[in-house]
Amino acid sequence: MRSLTTVVLVIAGLAVSAEGEEWRLIASCPTPGVAPRGYDGHRSGIGYIVQAGNSAYAYCIDTDTGSVYSSFPIPGGGGVWGISRGFGRGFWISDIRSSHIYAVTSEGSVVSSFVCPVGKPADLDFGLDGYLFVAVPERNVIAVVNPTTGSLVETYAAPGAHPTSNTRCGYFIADDFTHYIYANGRPIITGVQKPTGLGWTSPIGNDWTMWVYVVDDATDHVYTYMGIYAVEPASLGHIRALFR
Repeated sequence: MRSLTTVVLVIAGLAVSAEGEEWRLIASCPTPGVAPRGYDGHRSGIGYIVQAGNSAYAYCIDTDTGSVYSSFPIPGGGGVWGISRGFGRGFWISDIRSSHIYAVTSEGSVVSSFVCPVGKPADLDFGLDGYLFVAVPERNVIAVVNPTTGSLVETYAAPGAHPTSNTRCGYFIADDFTHYIYANGRPIITGVQKPTGLGWTSPIGNDWTMWVYVVDDATDHVYTYMGIYAVEPASLGHIRALFR
């Protein structure tokens, strides 16, 4: 994920122009099973999702074809929801039933866990500052959590009514009540039946284009949308300087 043109907007308050922004569906694929949850992009076209059930699994899939590259068991069973890389070479996993967040290895072994400090966690995203950004549907907030201590850093209101997933440190938010995907508080993708996972990647060397991946539990599919951004010139140099 080389291009981070707008990822720090929530944190740094930098400006983005809505002019020239557009999103269109470019691909879709079936998920390995029913009840798909969460998403974490590995690189363009490859990502990780989880499947809830009696035996919960995480799958590495090709989002163009639906092919499964690998899988491993994870804690949580029917309550498993979120997945995000960021624990060394492992993952963060959330369980909305037990309210736990787990650090697991790439084989699924539990290294540590803690109870989410605010409500029941849906999908989550590991941020650039080392914090977890956790969607909490019952509170309609995105919670920022310190995964080292398990403590709450802050919360902020989600733009919809029932946030189920977020990515880019809360910049993109999925809501399964409004059926919208929001970017910086504005709906950019509409009509998703039950979005339960969200991720993004960007082509190397391209500051203007990115892909947003939407996991839809109602259709058991992952949908890929391409977006084109226009960023105000004054902000662009600052952002590039931050992430060289």
